[in-house]
Amino acid sequence: MSNENKNDIDSKLKEILDSESDIMVENTDETVDPVKNSTIDNMELQQENSLEKINQSLTELLEIFEKHISGNQNQIQMFDKMYTEMKDYKENFLLDVLHKPVIHNLIQLYDSFLSLESQLSCLIDDNNDNTLLNELVQYNSNLQNFRYELEEVLYRLDVTPYKDSPDTLDRQLHKTRKVISTDDPNLDQKVAEVHKIGFYWREKVFRPEDVTIYRYISSTDESENGNTHNSSDELRGN
Repeated sequence: MSNENKNDIDSKLKEILDSESDIMVENTDETVDPVKNSTIDNMELQQENSLEKINQSLTELLEIFEKHISGNQNQIQMFDKMYTEMKDYKENFLLDVLHKPVIHNLIQLYDSFLSLESQLSCLIDDNNDNTLLNELVQYNSNLQNFRYELEEVLYRLDVTPYKDSPDTLDRQLHKTRKVISTDDPNLDQKVAEVHKIGFYWREKVFRPEDVTIYRYISSTDESENGNTHNSSDELRGN
């Protein structure tokens, strides 16, 4: 509590105590020396005035308390905001200075393992030699186990791969590598292929998912583009 508020409260309490003392004195004077109060009406009027002063002082005192409480609530909100900002600053500092270089290297290693797994899967599907097939299956299983261990390392750094990413382009979650034209409007902005999966760091996007998407082009647009190309060719011929 500030000194100004404390002084206001002390002064109001003093006024209330003084007013109560006046009432007590008036009641005592009535019994000791009735001559001082000519009529009962005058005594009651004085008491009412004193009570009104007390009530006014209590009202002002209440306003001071409410103002003080409101000030405390504003301070609490201010401290909460400062705490949140400091927490975000700390997390961003940890990510940018300490974690980010390590995480980037681990994710690149993760991409390499996924690429090897994909290549081995293709070899397994196309191979008819049982002996070689068994060796490839075992090798692929070893790679998967190593990838799981790598996921555990990333998880300890609060990094998790996308589990269920949307099948429609989301610019916060996706990074477009390639666009495929389509005449099907239902495929517009749909994800055609995922090249590299995305990763979160503490529920924030650390690396967007690298994707190829469809883009709808109507037959009218295609014909207009064709006419434009033909006109350009004619101009070149002339």
